[in-house]
Amino acid sequence: MIEIDWEASFQAHVGKLCEWWVNRPADFDIVLNADERLRLQRRSLRLKSTNCEIEKAIGRTRVARIEEKREDQVVDYRLHMQWLIKQSGRFYLEERIEDRQAVLRGSSIVADGLRTPSLKKEEGTPASAPSASGKDPKAGHFRGSYNRLNAVRYAEVWWNRRNPAFPKIENDCTNFISQCLFAGGIQMNGQPIRNRGWWQQYSNWSFSWAVANNLRWYLSRSGNLIGAVETDKPDKLVPGDVICYDFEGDGRWNHNTLVTALAPSGQPLVSAHTYDARHRDWAYTDSPAWTDRIQYKFFHIRDGK
Repeated sequence: MIEIDWEASFQAHVGKLCEWWVNRPADFDIVLNADERLRLQRRSLRLKSTNCEIEKAIGRTRVARIEEKREDQVVDYRLHMQWLIKQSGRFYLEERIEDRQAVLRGSSIVADGLRTPSLKKEEGTPASAPSASGKDPKAGHFRGSYNRLNAVRYAEVWWNRRNPAFPKIENDCTNFISQCLFAGGIQMNGQPIRNRGWWQQYSNWSFSWAVANNLRWYLSRSGNLIGAVETDKPDKLVPGDVICYDFEGDGRWNHNTLVTALAPSGQPLVSAHTYDARHRDWAYTDSPAWTDRIQYKFFHIRDGK
């Protein structure tokens, strides 16, 4: 078998994609499956409609696993993308981390696409739980008004990592948002009944803490202890607020994000887990879960009680 420099092969592959984002050459030639090409097209249209230009794109890869399948090699790898985006003469940096799978034949990539579980199936089931010794430092811990700066700081630190102080959940977008709100000072309440309040202890939690659909409906409930108030437009949100997503428009909410910055236009930029992202455009038009039936809910978190 011919020895292949896997990292070099994938870096060359990603380099072509980065070149396309910046220069948009007419002879763009890169191997992507049909779904990936549609994602790329939707994002390109969204950038154009919001008067954004990508000034620089950088991609880094790390191969995780290689499996031999007949004459091919199936390679799981992680891609960290960064885009320097210009809007109205000002700049911001967007970052994403994606777990992907590619098929190589010889030294050529013949297929490439996402391998992360779909956001449409986001659930709050545990993959594993942290060990517990002594008293849970979060149990019964109540704090005052919401400090959105601390919530955003937490998101900035943990957007591409998992905090070992909390349970590990496979599709953990909502678990991550709850951690951000908790870091901002929102008090837990309702333990140990899972369908009451908003809380997490050891390897147990309320449905509203870790399940996207439950958090969305909890936020809209009158008297919710998070202090959420629904607004009708995304441009009314500020860093520390929450956006909920129903990708198929069927009333089952699939995903949640935290507003962590504002674009020069004033539109929200969000951070999230599952598909780890920092300062991503709030509309998620290039999500693999996106459909033209998508619904959004915008929640402002009150600073005071």
